[in-house]
Amino acid sequence: MPRHGNGALASTFRALRHRNFRLWFFGQLTSLVGTWMQTIAQNWLVYQLTGSARDLGLVNFVGAIPLVPLTLYAGAIADRFEKRKVIFWCQAAMMVLAFLLAALCWTGTVRFWHVLLLAFLLGAVQALDTPARQAFVVELVGKEDLSNAIALNSGAFHAARVLGPAAAGVLIAVSGVAGAFFINGWSFLAVLFGLFLMDMTLIRRTGGGRESAKDLLGGVRYLRKERLPRAVVVLISLSALLAMPYYVLIPIYAREIFGRGAGGYGVLMSAAGIGAVLGSLYSASHRVGARKGAAITAGSLTFPFLLLPFAFCRSYPVAILLLVGVGFAFVLQNAPANSLLQELVPDHLRGRVMAIYVSLFLGLLRVGSLLLGGLAAMTSAPTALAALAAAGLLVGLWVRFRYPELHLAA
Repeated sequence: MPRHGNGALASTFRALRHRNFRLWFFGQLTSLVGTWMQTIAQNWLVYQLTGSARDLGLVNFVGAIPLVPLTLYAGAIADRFEKRKVIFWCQAAMMVLAFLLAALCWTGTVRFWHVLLLAFLLGAVQALDTPARQAFVVELVGKEDLSNAIALNSGAFHAARVLGPAAAGVLIAVSGVAGAFFINGWSFLAVLFGLFLMDMTLIRRTGGGRESAKDLLGGVRYLRKERLPRAVVVLISLSALLAMPYYVLIPIYAREIFGRGAGGYGVLMSAAGIGAVLGSLYSASHRVGARKGAAITAGSLTFPFLLLPFAFCRSYPVAILLLVGVGFAFVLQNAPANSLLQELVPDHLRGRVMAIYVSLFLGLLRVGSLLLGGLAAMTSAPTALAALAAAGLLVGLWVRFRYPELHLAA
């Protein structure tokens, strides 16, 4: 029995046997803690500066604006150039932006338009960085461990989602938002050093080469032709528009509904992160690896379904438990979807297809943030969240019956 348990544990973490992936994983984990600290601090800063739900949505939306003109070029760059170098310079640029926001807060000169401008610039860098990062994982572990590596990456993201908000809540209470921005800037060094220390001989280069990458619309044509990859992109994009922006309203729930401060906000965000870490570990197991489609369907229906009782919840402990479930279902939908898409897409198109996937995900997430913030300002936070969660649940049901092959995908 112990041997079986050890085997299951080794299987869950099997992608970490690759040296380059270990450097990537732990560098990302460190940096993402800082990123989540900045996310929490930025939302809190905006709420302090304006007190407006609409402005919380607006800041998230502004970051999506550069995605539209940069998407196709970002995918072509990821397929044409060495992904490691693209990621290195993008991460360095994000580090500079974090330090700049910290300096503005420390000097007391920060204004709402500063936050908007820096969110726009960060969105532009992320538009170039994210497709390269998504397509880079297969070069670190190969296709045999890709599904596991993506699930573990998701685990790192959400482990940071547990640690980052909790740390941000303490830091904001002690030193203000500037400290969170400053630590985020330093955290990028973990990724930069990890990329620098990688063994280049172990990287499995993929991509279509210079000539193939000039075809900017190659990813669009592929998704138009292939139903199953298109189903993944449609489901995740619509979920990003309707259900995923729920986190924008968490500062309002923390302060106005549950009567908590920055610490309570951090706890609520960390609760969703704990559920997401559990979901990531479950997604990394063979049980999900063999039935990705069923996991995606279960996650896409459970995620918005749990948001409905949370929307009208008035008990802080119950809200924490619901957010644990929300986090679990979120990953159960998204980690297998990312893995399935990357396994389906040919190597020479991966950067361009992932650029479309990521830009739709991030872009519609931010449009949804603006929509949710505006709707909350016109009605109330619970009403707005319930309306979009119900729409997200209907979309999940529609995709289940419109693309039955997705549910059956292995």
